[in-house]
Amino acid sequence: MFEKALIIIVIILVIGFLIKRKLPFWIGGIGEGFVTKKLLQLDPTHYKVLNDLLLPSKGSLDVTQIDHIVVSNYGIFCIETKSYQGWIFGNANQEYWTQVIYHYKKRFYNPLRQNYAHVKAIEELVMPRYHEVQIISLVAFPDADKLKISGTDFVGYARDVVRKIQSFVNPIITDSERDEIYKILINANIQDKEVRKLHDKGVKKLK
Repeated sequence: MFEKALIIIVIILVIGFLIKRKLPFWIGGIGEGFVTKKLLQLDPTHYKVLNDLLLPSKGSLDVTQIDHIVVSNYGIFCIETKSYQGWIFGNANQEYWTQVIYHYKKRFYNPLRQNYAHVKAIEELVMPRYHEVQIISLVAFPDADKLKISGTDFVGYARDVVRKIQSFVNPIITDSERDEIYKILINANIQDKEVRKLHDKGVKKLK
């Protein structure tokens, strides 16, 4: 009986450890999936959507993971998704923002600053050839109850991000240029599973 009880306790502890370790990735994946569905509302005639790209980077890591990129005639939109619940407080210029759920508070790195590295990675690939294209940084909180973010109009719920993308109406690149940029990003996307695993480990160390 004692051995069986010990085995059950070990199994429970292992399951608990796995859930604690994997839960942020599961929640993040759900949030990114919700934003992906919202981006499908964009007219495919003018917008091309890319999800979960791993691109070469000159930042803290050799590669950087980007949740969503929308390539359009009106610019390139680089979207960072944050699956935080509760109330989110912050300012565009602050290094850290705050998540509040009842009496629980948690600080997290300003996602606009995080997304800056993503924008630079896109620039390295696109700007040498298409220097006139504009790259717009957006942050989506699909699960937040309330957003209290000042100093920027480029942070919102998933629906707000789609509206923000659609607010850019002046074409700056042709259809062929848009399609070529789309191909450049697809070709640069790193799909090697080992490289992606190493990237995830590097991100954990930085945190």
